Amino acid sequence: MANTFVHKKKLDMLATAIRDNMPYVRASEQKYPQSELKGKKYGAEVNVYLTDAGTVSDGIVANPDAVHEVQLTAYMQNKNTAVETDIWEDFNDIESFAKEVLKPRALKLARTIEKDVIDHNILRGMQAVAVAKTSVALDGASFDFLSQAATKLDELSVTGRKVDFQSPSVYAKIASTGLAKFLPDAIQTDIYRNKYLGEYAGASCVEQALLPTVKLSANADTAPTLTFTPVKDGSTIVGYTVGALTASGAGKTIEEGAAYVVPGVYLLDESGMETDQPLTVIVHKVISGTSKGTLTEALGIEDLRVTAKGYSEGTPNVWVDPTTFDSGSSTTTVSCAFISGMGAGKNYIVGQCRIDDALVFDSYSFSDLPSSRQENVGNEGPVTLKAMAFGDGKNGVQMTRIDAPYLATMWEPRRSVVTFVEV
Repeated sequence: MANTFVHKKKLDMLATAIRDNMPYVRASEQKYPQSELKGKKYGAEVNVYLTDAGTVSDGIVANPDAVHEVQLTAYMQNKNTAVETDIWEDFNDIESFAKEVLKPRALKLARTIEKDVIDHNILRGMQAVAVAKTSVALDGASFDFLSQAATKLDELSVTGRKVDFQSPSVYAKIASTGLAKFLPDAIQTDIYRNKYLGEYAGASCVEQALLPTVKLSANADTAPTLTFTPVKDGSTIVGYTVGALTASGAGKTIEEGAAYVVPGVYLLDESGMETDQPLTVIVHKVISGTSKGTLTEALGIEDLRVTAKGYSEGTPNVWVDPTTFDSGSSTTTVSCAFISGMGAGKNYIVGQCRIDDALVFDSYSFSDLPSSRQENVGNEGPVTLKAMAFGDGKNGVQMTRIDAPYLATMWEPRRSVVTFVEV
């Protein structure tokens, strides 16, 4: 191209502008090794394996145990924008380029990526808080509501920086009762810019206008079931496998965003310690692959790996006490219930309080297209851009295509609490 340095500068500026307009993605970490991402195409499956916390024995005698792993799967995704090369290259004046080309395209690309990542991860968590309205929309939102979400993370002894994402409307309702309670932090202000309100209950409070609204129909199931099949060592129950969340009867529907408490099932913290925090399952989109260039999705819940009290079967994330939980038959069927504050036929704005590294966002580079020119790649934190120039013979123009390839998934759903505010 005419000026490689200027072109590289433009890509770097574009990557920075995209990053600055993705507050939800900024609260993430890069964890997938590039060796696993290299050469993969859009829609390709990428796997990593997480090991368990192991066991601790009393006394001086070591009792080595096998290393157990759980597979974490994510899928390659990509967003792109294209311009005529003349438009891209004619702006050697960086200031004019930033105003005329960069700002609108960066904002559109950033918000498109951000919305996709939110849509696939905002409902991922194993705890939840919902508040019902008493008379008007959002009047259940309060500082106590924020505290409840943050406290649930504290009960699991998670470590890391807590970030709370709520819609501007929810935060406005809360702030109207005492804006001064949001304590400022200079470092977080620099990260989240004008979306940052302040600190409360140990969490950075960040506005996000792209958060979805869950609309539960009148037929949303209030008591779906989960079936548990025991895993035995001899005659002793050491764990359970879990079936799919199933509707309780005819006309009842399992709907996206519905959150249910599972009685008798409790969370383990990440060190494997048993806690008294009840398990909540939240229905969300699960990507299972691609079909004809489109991601294949279905509704599901988090993978439940159940151990019996006092054991560590597999790589567990929840535990039960078989003496009170097990039915004594070949399977145990449990009726779930809506979390407090949630009901059928109601609408809720969704939010999330999580540890920043609960979300993983990684970029990758893919091979050049035939007969195209690859240009410099712009990098800014988790954002990687790739520009390719090629001829559009049909319309007789030269095109520059800018791709933002990425992979995003919830690394550990126990580090996330999903919130619901009735509207």
